[in-house]
Amino acid sequence: MSKDWYPVIDYDRCTGCMACHDLCRHGVYKPDGPEGKPRVEYGMGCVPGCRACQRHCPQQAIRYWEDDGSLDIGYDYDSYKPAIRCTGKPKVAFVCVHNSCRSQIAEALGKKLAGDVFESYSAGTALKDHINPDAVRMMKQLYGIDMEQTQYNKLIEHIPQPDVVIFMGCNVSCPYLPCQYAENWGLEDPTGQDDAVFAAVIASIHEKVLALKEKLR
Repeated sequence: MSKDWYPVIDYDRCTGCMACHDLCRHGVYKPDGPEGKPRVEYGMGCVPGCRACQRHCPQQAIRYWEDDGSLDIGYDYDSYKPAIRCTGKPKVAFVCVHNSCRSQIAEALGKKLAGDVFESYSAGTALKDHINPDAVRMMKQLYGIDMEQTQYNKLIEHIPQPDVVIFMGCNVSCPYLPCQYAENWGLEDPTGQDDAVFAAVIASIHEKVLALKEKLR
């Protein structure tokens, strides 16, 4: 996102209600700021002109860096189409800590369902030495995709510079990864849970990949 647009919290006004954290779907805020208040974790993921968190802050404690008040896009998460500037198809990075489960599933489904619109990559910040075996088994069962044959664990520095970054869950710290557009899908990590939980997470990723495809088409 533009380096000249990101949210700033006025902690003298902020009461720690977490409305900004609960509302934002781009991974911008985390709940572990000073004195139990939110903090801006991924300001570069903020959509210029969105203003949703500012509008919904009951204490009017949010402003935007370099904002002169003129930019207001009437932002709606589901219908917003980011203007991505790139050569060829946009590069989408699905990111989580271990690049073992959710992000690998998203990469596989991105390639299968949206390969005509964007290129899919996945990466993490602290890799495990294998892809989650339950994820591998379920993707074979549901889609006939063998992720062990087509994918591998990668650090974020080992993938091309992405145009779009998708954070898989908001329960972990988002790494800094420059991009033109970002989303936080807030998905539960199904690791160690039963097949029904895995199937539900996979179905959610399927739906979100299709929605992202329409945004980037």
